[in-house]
Amino acid sequence: MLLALPVLVAAQLVRIHLADGDELRAQGERQSESVIELAAQRGAILDRRGRALVVNTARFEVAADPTVAGFEERADELYALLGELTGRGTSHFRQRVANRSSRQYVVLVRDLDEASKEALDAGGFRGLIVQGSYQRRYNYGARAAHVLGHVTRDLRGVAGLEMTLDEALQGAPGRQAVQRDRRGHVRAVVGGTRVEPRQGDNVVLTIDLVRQAILEEELARGVEAAGAAWGTAVALDPKTGAILAMANVPTYDPNRAGAYSDAARRNHAVVDRIEPGSTFKLVTAIAAVESGAVAPEDVFDTGAGWHVFHGRTVQDAHAYGRITFAQAIAKSSNIAMALAAQRIGPGPLYEAARDLGFGQPTFVDLPGEVAGSLRKPEDWSGATLTSMSRGYGVEVTPLQLAVAYSAFANGGLLVRPFIVAERRDPATGRVVWQAPQDSVRRAFRAETAERLMPHFEAVVSEDGTAERAAVEGLRIAGKTGTAQRAVGGGYSRTYRASFVGMFPVEDPEVVLAIVLDRPTNGYGGGTVAAPIFGATARRWIGTFPTIAERVAPSGMIAARTGALVPDIDGLPATLAAQRARAEGLRVRYDEDLPWRTVSARVETDSLDLRDPLRLDASDEVAEGRMPDLRGRSVREAVAWLRSLGVDARVRGHGVVRRQSVAPARPLPATVALTASRR
Repeated sequence: MLLALPVLVAAQLVRIHLADGDELRAQGERQSESVIELAAQRGAILDRRGRALVVNTARFEVAADPTVAGFEERADELYALLGELTGRGTSHFRQRVANRSSRQYVVLVRDLDEASKEALDAGGFRGLIVQGSYQRRYNYGARAAHVLGHVTRDLRGVAGLEMTLDEALQGAPGRQAVQRDRRGHVRAVVGGTRVEPRQGDNVVLTIDLVRQAILEEELARGVEAAGAAWGTAVALDPKTGAILAMANVPTYDPNRAGAYSDAARRNHAVVDRIEPGSTFKLVTAIAAVESGAVAPEDVFDTGAGWHVFHGRTVQDAHAYGRITFAQAIAKSSNIAMALAAQRIGPGPLYEAARDLGFGQPTFVDLPGEVAGSLRKPEDWSGATLTSMSRGYGVEVTPLQLAVAYSAFANGGLLVRPFIVAERRDPATGRVVWQAPQDSVRRAFRAETAERLMPHFEAVVSEDGTAERAAVEGLRIAGKTGTAQRAVGGGYSRTYRASFVGMFPVEDPEVVLAIVLDRPTNGYGGGTVAAPIFGATARRWIGTFPTIAERVAPSGMIAARTGALVPDIDGLPATLAAQRARAEGLRVRYDEDLPWRTVSARVETDSLDLRDPLRLDASDEVAEGRMPDLRGRSVREAVAWLRSLGVDARVRGHGVVRRQSVAPARPLPATVALTASRR
């Protein structure tokens, strides 16, 4: 029986093979079939000029199998190249290989950039194991950090626009049919299904990188000078609601978001509710004129600078005596505003605040926005009317303040703020979504804005509270605010200082709101917040051609007669001519020199614009040798290499910082360039 058992088993195998073999094999194939996901690249985020603020970068882990034939012979060459690419010594890599725990596997570099990886590939080293992954790269570090937000390690948005637009930025992953054997090894299925991943949409913002940088710099400088706990600023286009810039101090670097506190990552412009103080007097002024209860020329007696309303003493900064309502705006008289509010009444004041968007969210396309707080008149106490007239008893966000002043700037239309201008298909560049531009409602009559504007312009004058916001040649209107901070049901001796302004008054293109929390070196809005506005406006003028023309008409600028000769020695004639012509110079060179290196033969550093600049051939770079591209723009470097028949692979933007082939070495087929803007 024991001898017969193997015979019976063999017979059964033959029977199964002949009778059921085809069906069982097909069933096995079906059981081994699987699908793997093909990751989609996350979409880029660009500023309004097309500058890439957020991109994806490939990072690579480099490991090696030292037992592979040919590895040991070129090991020293490999270690030297890795040392050059990473800044480490060759001994570091030699020790890692010598002290490896696995005979056939050792990690040499965990985080190698794409350009360095290409330089490594060009070496043709045997035994290397290179695995890549994508990371999110915020090209300008902390610039616009609170707007952009950041992602987790698996590229999921958790803050800012990265979270709001997470679905659109992610795209859709692809898939590919594969088969797995018993050991889990994957192999492609011949003719198997493959669905390519769809890259996430590219997002274009309304902010401009240059304006954003200026606002962040001036806000940081102002917060430091004032000794404030934090500061926030937001600028809007009052006609459309487009956010021109948004900044917070302190800030953080989204590339290393985990290294910063929650406070540094807080976007105060949309998530903080504050009592606005005197900046809210815009609402009182609008309610006064709209209701007809008070005219700008009406006179109020503010007495000796103090007055008691419902058992509470209200004070002015000075004893103004008898002043008009228009003067009360310029001098920010609390007493006159409270007296005016008594004439206006609760209903019109509440309606003006509600129509300007207070007490409700602006529905900006940023996460975490709060609605503020605006109580209905039936819930008011006896002191609420006079308190609200000067910005107490109501809570707003800095963004809501900017939106309300935008309505004042554009003639009474409430706009919805937005920061995403459009989304584009990454493959074709076609616009797939565009932000609608429409007003929410008419908050008040255009005649009211026209009537009040001169009095808010007087705020930014010698007789007003915001003289330090003034910019020579530029008409500015606005309002200061200084509010005590509410703490534990009462008010502390700490303050929030603010200023909201607009320019130019003739046709406002910018509304900018600034808030500082707990300043210690002065506390008034005109003292610590207004200077930030003035410094920002002064630097922003050049970014608005229409405003620049008003401030400095072209007819006032004398024509240039000469120009400095730029450093063009060693450049190809074509690139040298471009750089010289950008300075206004006329250039001449022989037709056979377009991509040969040249030098400018001049005896002085400057040249009369009427005299041509002569470019002659230079022997600085020998034929067939690699030029020195460091310090050149990426565009110039790529054009130069193409003229030499060399393919360029570029990582980064701006100026070339590193090239994989050293200057004066023989020309290769491909060169990897690393560039940055810093």
